[in-house]
Amino acid sequence: MNKLTKILTAIVALAAGVAAFFMLVHNSVTDRINPFIKAETSYAKVATGTQNYTNVTIYNEKGQKENYQLASVGGYDPAKGYLTIKHKGQYVSYVEYISAAKYKQITG
Repeated sequence: MNKLTKILTAIVALAAGVAAFFMLVHNSVTDRINPFIKAETSYAKVATGTQNYTNVTIYNEKGQKENYQLASVGGYDPAKGYLTIKHKGQYVSYVEYISAAKYKQITG
């Protein structure tokens, strides 16, 4: 093997390793920089009386339940219980409270 082939093999192996890492590790830090995950808007019903929500079940814009939960979402109004969440995998970039009627309209 010549030197160029060794370098190209190393680059391909490194790229495959990075891609595998992003596919296997999901948390707010890795999902924020993961180029394979797209940003999306989801909706959720959360407990009142707190601003730190864990294991949040989310629904997409078509009202279908997603196959994963958000591990941690921070809020700012403990009296309200319905959220619009802009996120990229586990990375939450924006939270907005919505009315129960709007939540029910979206999720059915």
